[in-house]
Order: sequence, then structure tokens, then C-alpha cells
Amino acid sequence: MSRAVEMVHLNDRGVIKYMTAPDRDKQSGLRDEVLAGEYVLGALPPESMAELAKRVKRDRQFAAMVRRWRDNLAETEYRENATVAALLERDPRRSGLPFRSQPLRSGSMFAAMLSEIWHSVRFWRLLALTAMLWTAVLLFTIA
Repeated sequence: MSRAVEMVHLNDRGVIKYMTAPDRDKQSGLRDEVLAGEYVLGALPPESMAELAKRVKRDRQFAAMVRRWRDNLAETEYRENATVAALLERDPRRSGLPFRSQPLRSGSMFAAMLSEIWHSVRFWRLLALTAMLWTAVLLFTIA
């Protein structure tokens, strides 16, 4: 059974710990996959990044791992950007601009206010509470 070794890098500010270090007991498959991911994310010190950049050029299998990580992260970034764009399209207030600085469409202020009330949980809770209170009042006045 092998155990992970934590890599420690000393610099002028103190000790910095990294997630992955070479583990002498492990086969290189899983370790290489993690190193490829950290290389793509830029989570390694500059010396390790330079070393791995050389390895990408000479080791086809490691280069394929790095390419797979880049493709997966690019796809994730694309989906994230599409989601953010869709949210901004649906609710312009999330863009960081004040609500009133958004371009106004004809009657959009009133429609936006009604839409906000209609989709508000607070509105529906208040409406349900009011209906229950009126029902209770009617039941006690009849009885």
C-alpha cells in the first residue's frame, strides 16, 4: 500500500505546500493524470511547470493526458459562459449594472414589476396566509 507524499517548496515568504508529489511506490498512471491536471490548472511551481512542459513535448501519453484535461476544462468553461449569458439575458440585474440603467422596452418597467411579484415566494406565502386567515374568520363568524 502506498501513501501520498506532500511536496513542500520553500521560498522567501515561508513554506508553500502543493497537492501532488512524486510517490516512489505508485505506478505513474494515476500520478501522471493528477500532474497533468495540475499542470493545466497552473497549480504547480514554475520549476515543475517548466519540467512538465518539456515532458509534454517528449512523452506522447502525458501530452494526451494534458490535451484531455485542456479539452475538458474548455468544455466546462464554455458551458459556464453560456449559463452566465443565459442568466444575464433572463435577469439583467445580475449583470452588476443598476436595474434602472438597463435599456427600457415599452412598458417593461411595469411588466418587470408584475413579473417580479408573480415569481416571488414571499408574495405566494403572504397570499396563502391571507387566504387561511379569511377562511378562519368566515368559519368562526358562521358557527
